[in-house]
Amino acid sequence: MKKRAISGKMMDALKAGVLHPFLEAVQKDDTLCLELRGTSINIYYRGGSLFCITEQKADYKIEFDTKYCVNGNLLPANPSVQEAPGLIPQYKSRMDEWFHIHPKYEREFQQLVARVNNSSGDISRSTDYYIADMEYAGTAELGARFDMVAFKWLSKGYVRKDTSKPSLALVELKYGDGALGGEAGIEKHLRDFNAFVSDTASLREFTLDMAEVFRQKCELGLVGGLKEKQFQLNVDCSAPEVIFAFAEHDPDSDGLKRILRGIKEDEYAFPIRLASASLLGCGLYEDHMLTVEEYLQKK
Repeated sequence: MKKRAISGKMMDALKAGVLHPFLEAVQKDDTLCLELRGTSINIYYRGGSLFCITEQKADYKIEFDTKYCVNGNLLPANPSVQEAPGLIPQYKSRMDEWFHIHPKYEREFQQLVARVNNSSGDISRSTDYYIADMEYAGTAELGARFDMVAFKWLSKGYVRKDTSKPSLALVELKYGDGALGGEAGIEKHLRDFNAFVSDTASLREFTLDMAEVFRQKCELGLVGGLKEKQFQLNVDCSAPEVIFAFAEHDPDSDGLKRILRGIKEDEYAFPIRLASASLLGCGLYEDHMLTVEEYLQKK
């Protein structure tokens, strides 16, 4: 099982050491998102990796994918730790040019969902889910790939105060109607999720790691609205739920309903939910999670 929580050394470097300017940049810029990757961190911009910062024995290596540099406007692929924070606006500009030609709307929307539910002041305090991780890719044997790993933790005061109340939720995001079927489709994801949650030992190990990732993000100031005593969660992984978030679905298309009609929910070891918006938005609320049947009965 691949671990996502980072070392104490890297945490110290982010909080008050050589990597602190990167953390400050993310804290001051809502278009940036910092994700933990075990021996590295990724800073994402519009869903693309702005910097991958890898821990080494004596220093940290910065990597930027120069594919984002179009029209010969090259920037260093490996800027130094000292110079990279000051160059972030230039790197973002190159990525803007690339995304204009090669848009990645799904990952950009995914980053927006994480921001709304984790760090949007009163809005994130009122939602019922926190996003612990994005773009999780675990073992090939278990087919564990999740767009988002979330903790369901109801915003009711007495629940939010109890760190034993959160439960695990695995989120699959589909942007548009282009990947509902086939090898990247809904039924394939459900089979993979089923295999993953059926391995109880791996599921428990995974959940513990995600709880530590969440604690570290809270400590780094990347999750808002919680007090320090709420950072360490005791997450229930015995009854995870799987959430499908369909963004920009065409209501005139019957493809989604056709696929959902073929799903037999009792074949799976978890409840299946479809996220719907509170009017128009990205906040995730328990009351707006639909069962497959509820969605199919909607006009």
